Amino acid sequence: MIMQNQILNDIDTDLRPYELALKSAWECCPDRHLDEPHTLDEIRDVLDETTAKCPNLFAEKLIQQRLEEDLFFAGSSNVEIYHHLRYLPTYWHSHDFIEIACVLNGSCVNYIAEQKIIMETGDICIIAPQTRHAISAFSDECMMFNYIIRTSTFEDAFFGVLNENDILSDFFMRILYGRSSHPYLLFRTGMDEELFSYAGYSLQEFDHNRQYKNLMLSSIINLFFITLLRNHSTDVIISEKDSKQENENTVLILKYIQEHYSTVTLSELSGFFNYSERQIQRIIKDSTGISFSQNIQKIRLRQAVRLMQNPNLSITAISEELGYAAPENFRHIFKKYYGMTPMEYRSEHSGQSGI
Repeated sequence: MIMQNQILNDIDTDLRPYELALKSAWECCPDRHLDEPHTLDEIRDVLDETTAKCPNLFAEKLIQQRLEEDLFFAGSSNVEIYHHLRYLPTYWHSHDFIEIACVLNGSCVNYIAEQKIIMETGDICIIAPQTRHAISAFSDECMMFNYIIRTSTFEDAFFGVLNENDILSDFFMRILYGRSSHPYLLFRTGMDEELFSYAGYSLQEFDHNRQYKNLMLSSIINLFFITLLRNHSTDVIISEKDSKQENENTVLILKYIQEHYSTVTLSELSGFFNYSERQIQRIIKDSTGISFSQNIQKIRLRQAVRLMQNPNLSITAISEELGYAAPENFRHIFKKYYGMTPMEYRSEHSGQSGI
């Protein structure tokens, strides 16, 4: 694979004609503060005048309050990559697809809901669909690419990677789709060379209309997410409103629960992370929506379903591996959760993958 430095260093960083026109418009009217969020109606005249002087098909798509998938995706493609327009007037908008903002150089400001997020080189922000946000990139040095991904494709790739970590998957899903105050995930990657090699490779693939392009792009994005989550899941920033220490520890706590679900106790967890049991209960409940014991039960039962794919494992052996004191207890809890006994479930789903 060509390393990211070779590919990314070949990107032309000079301002493009439309960016030059936007910069000129910004410099001509400093009193309008175009680098701060506005409604689309408030800056529409700037976009219209700039586009009239310097036609730009992409800019014409932006003159929409809500950006639909069909405007941005070519045919059956699942991934599109756009070099963010520097000096584009900062305006509030939302869209029905996933947007991933990758800062390759310099810095910019990402306004999401009531939060102002300063993004630096190497930062990656995943923005949930229907999220009102605005990006301010008013610097020649800023180089940012927006990866837009169909929601279904993102869920298959991103949450598919997290399939082995149920509690973290639930946590990220809750942030992106269930908590309007935290509709983003921000990863501080420090320009991870391994990670950005895939970013560079995806840019190269996107720019060439070669056979199997869509399939190749989807595969690269999969590798990108695997590397992002493997190398940086504990670097995720959830909300600047939260306590900094709690924000840093939340993912570590959830990963610890996932890795020790068969034996971990609330007392052990609170001692390990130096929180009171009441504090750790609150962190878990705020992060996942359910209690510590409910999370443990959910992880165990999901793991039970996976283990039942192995016909050589008896229900008793599965029960023991999951940490249940007695098989009867496991059978009772399983039936209450799934509406059938483990044996009935295994019989009904035999031959299916991912039961």
